[in-house]
Amino acid sequence: MKPERESSLVEVLDRLLDRGAVLNADLIISVAGVPLIGLSLRAMLASMETMLEYGVMEAWDKSSREWYARQEATLLLDADESILFKAFGYLWQEEGIIGAWVPGVWNITSRRVLLWQRSPGKVVFERPLQDLYVQRAKASSPEREELELIFPEGSAKIRLSERLEFEEALAGRQRSMVAIEV
Repeated sequence: MKPERESSLVEVLDRLLDRGAVLNADLIISVAGVPLIGLSLRAMLASMETMLEYGVMEAWDKSSREWYARQEATLLLDADESILFKAFGYLWQEEGIIGAWVPGVWNITSRRVLLWQRSPGKVVFERPLQDLYVQRAKASSPEREELELIFPEGSAKIRLSERLEFEEALAGRQRSMVAIEV
């Protein structure tokens, strides 16, 4: 196998996590033609996103989402604020050359959109509704569509399974805010 080009360690790790690598090995140790020990090794190395795209570890993903939903910390809302929509999802965050999908629960309230992480009990992303514009982003894979939340200071890439419901809830709330202001 000839290398395509020279790559840095970061590029190699990025490619490995993005595409994944599978190792299947069978080893039989024999003495005098008599098989004594057998070893069957199956391993896959990839990012969780890639694993889930290939249908690997779906049971773990489901159970971890259910565990995450049972966490006790609660989101603090203002007295005149209520939650209109709630769904598990992710926010893309980059720190230098490292980027990762941060999990949490997306909430659309009567005044804002926020991503809440229950286990540490903190808000990861928060923007007022009137400052947001949503558009569909070009996804890294066709199976997982992404949205881009655009606001005056920049934008944020998000991913959630109930994408259409999120878009509808956000659009409906923004329409009602315009009607109230008029």
